Amino acid sequence: MTNQTLHPALNIEHLLDTRPMTTLQILLVILCGATMFIDGFGIQVMALSVPSISAEWGLPATRFAMALSASLIGLTVGAALLAPLGDRFGRRPALISALVAVGLSTAGTVLSSSPEQFVFWRLLTGLGLGVSIPICNTWAAEYIPLRQRGIVLVLINAAMGVGAFSAGFMAPPVIEAWSWRGVFVLAGVTPVLVAVLLWRWAPESLKFLNARRPGDPRVAAILARIAPDIDQRQVGRVIAAPLRVARVSVAALLAPAYRSRTLVLWGLLILNLFSLYLLISWLPTLLQSAGWLPAAALRAAVLIQAGGVIGGIALGLLLDRGKTLPALFVAFLTAALCLALFALVPSGDGWIVLLLMIGGGITGAQLSLNALCTSYYPAAIKATGMSWAGVVGSCGSISAPLAGAWIIGQGLAPASILALLGIPALLCAVGVLLMRSHWQAH
Repeated sequence: MTNQTLHPALNIEHLLDTRPMTTLQILLVILCGATMFIDGFGIQVMALSVPSISAEWGLPATRFAMALSASLIGLTVGAALLAPLGDRFGRRPALISALVAVGLSTAGTVLSSSPEQFVFWRLLTGLGLGVSIPICNTWAAEYIPLRQRGIVLVLINAAMGVGAFSAGFMAPPVIEAWSWRGVFVLAGVTPVLVAVLLWRWAPESLKFLNARRPGDPRVAAILARIAPDIDQRQVGRVIAAPLRVARVSVAALLAPAYRSRTLVLWGLLILNLFSLYLLISWLPTLLQSAGWLPAAALRAAVLIQAGGVIGGIALGLLLDRGKTLPALFVAFLTAALCLALFALVPSGDGWIVLLLMIGGGITGAQLSLNALCTSYYPAAIKATGMSWAGVVGSCGSISAPLAGAWIIGQGLAPASILALLGIPALLCAVGVLLMRSHWQAH
């Protein structure tokens, strides 16, 4: 593109969607991926530590059910009350502040001396995660060209699964060397380091500035780095008229234009996150109850994350090709079938295969749902859409650890508990049939 060929109707969204990604955009994507990696590690670390803490303190694992839910409660509150501030003050300050909060509160968890104190620290960690996850997705989505957005967002969200998967292999030696406290220190230092990198190198969202602060001098500065061939004297011709929204709230997501997609999306998120977080929270304990050695149980418990990365990438490729809905349907149906098979397959190598396939279905589908959240709403309400998707989905994720503790307390066999999770997976498959392809328009 040259100054002579610049079209009068060209705007920032068109500019970002039609040009190759620059080094600056790629750097932002990498930093957002790093953010999701450490968020995944931080979410998984509590479940992996419960068996060790339970043995050290002589308490039953079910005493930590509220601690497992606390971060998810905080995540819900943070997503509802704090993440929408990203639509007011910007993606950059919101994410950097959230990462610092996650790091300090996670490191502070080592001071815990009772299950109740774990609840306090994990609640604070969840508040930061409730801002970090939706803002990270929103910020990245606003710099990724449309034709690549689906797969890149899936890869960014897959980094969360990689972080959780890595925790399963990093936790055993760290716990052996420094007890469970060493894992929380490790999970607390890394978010602060990434926050420093974002502060140093990452630019504010160009689409946010255009929509909310079109006169901000950062617009021209960022454009000069992304599109240096555009004459800065003509920047005014590049910037479209900003979209003004007097107040952004959940009501905007339930307006007639977005109501159907919002309700269907929320329903799927509740069901799928219930299954996912019950597995994340109690799989290490269930596997040990089924006779697995502690270290083997920790490694096997994160196989759902490994399967999710593979499944998420495959679904992401289909998302960019307009085949999201059939792919999601097959993913949920496969997960439901594999969960039901736990009632028939003996504990051992067969369970490893089932866990990988379940991860591809449940966790992989969740990555695609996260990507869909960013494409269902326009820029002015995108962070609000992402944050409220997290809020509503947390109704499933918060209840999952508590429900899991109750089910375990009923004395059901681990295989039977896992087989029961096939029911919400099957309901998700039915829910996909209610979705419409034209909703994915932004």
